[in-house]
Amino acid sequence: MDYNSLLHKKEFYQKHKSVLSDSIMQNYNQAFEIEYTHNSTAIEGNTLSLIQTKLLLEDQISVGGKRLREIYEIVNHNKAYQYDTSKLAFMMGNLWLKKP
Repeated sequence: MDYNSLLHKKEFYQKHKSVLSDSIMQNYNQAFEIEYTHNSTAIEGNTLSLIQTKLLLEDQISVGGKRLREIYEIVNHNKAYQYDTSKLAFMMGNLWLKKP
């Protein structure tokens, strides 16, 4: 995918996001968060599947037969992602509030 197609998708999203309900946006963000955590930790060698990651993060159900290190890796990565996004949202909010 090239840069221009990404820009086109971004513009399309920006133009149409107002028609999406809050619950749809929340579901999208939650799905992205789970996939992002799974993919990021899988790159580092974590063997939990996407569905196991979902169970761990959404339902707080531990996965049998997996190392405790892998479980903590998923949970801690997700906490770090949530922290980063909340700080970024706070910083972006402050940028909008500042007068030029």
